Amino acid sequence: MNMLHKSVRSGSAKARIWQICDELMSKNGVMPSGREVVDIYIAEGGNEGTGFTQYSHWKKEMVVRSADAASYEDASDAEPGSAAFRPMTISADGHLVLSPELRRAMLLDSDGRVTVSVVDGELRVISPMSAVRQLQRRASSLVPKGTLVSDELIAERHAEAELNG
Repeated sequence: MNMLHKSVRSGSAKARIWQICDELMSKNGVMPSGREVVDIYIAEGGNEGTGFTQYSHWKKEMVVRSADAASYEDASDAEPGSAAFRPMTISADGHLVLSPELRRAMLLDSDGRVTVSVVDGELRVISPMSAVRQLQRRASSLVPKGTLVSDELIAERHAEAELNG
């Protein structure tokens, strides 16, 4: 688990707010909301504006580090994986934080781009690489084992040439 507060000057307001964020994330397993963090910080005598500003910086850094941890040297060689069902929370501002394990299973690149759809109330999220892998599997099932589509195409062209020529 990233403990981002250790990367900033200890004793500062920034360090305390980042520590609150880290502790909530560690405790709950999901990214905390800004309101959760700021309420704790205000209860300790802190300023609301500072709390929200530093929460925003922490959140941005957490997203960057999560993406770095889940990136691949060469995702084109990898195969999509699986991960068991798990409870997750979508934050009030609509963010869903995926663990590195989930990002790897999805073949999610460091750019974080995905395609989403909702089918019968179920959110489906797919990375471009996973979509390519699915299409490759579907296409390979259409071609008999041991044959090449290119060989069939060449044979068809030869047959056409003989008829026309």
